[in-house]
Amino acid sequence: MKKFILIAVAALFIAAVLPGAARTSFPGNAGAAADTLKVNTTDLAKDVEGFNGPTPVEISVVKGKITRIKLLPNQETPNFLQLVIDAGLLKALDGKTVEEASKVKLDAVTGATYSSKAIIENIHRGLDTLKK
Repeated sequence: MKKFILIAVAALFIAAVLPGAARTSFPGNAGAAADTLKVNTTDLAKDVEGFNGPTPVEISVVKGKITRIKLLPNQETPNFLQLVIDAGLLKALDGKTVEEASKVKLDAVTGATYSSKAIIENIHRGLDTLKK
């Protein structure tokens, strides 16, 4: 058991420090299909800021199609983020392939322009990573 824990900790450490660690595939994880991908833009877009700082997202792809784009912890004003969510920006690419999603022009949300533009740039960077 100690050996398993040591290997798991080492794997997590390696995944955290490798440059390509932002893109993760989950073959063999309990409950995750081999064709599930996730990309986290925390490191990919740390230079992209909304009104109050970075606005990272996580993009989930299952069987080649986007299933979810979720906001990760950030410092944006919750009311502005709610405008983005209510406008459907995070669901605009659901069901599309990464290639199809890359061609969609996402529009900034009125009243939450800085936040939505930063989220859109995070989405673009995540999609670019998934295309590689």
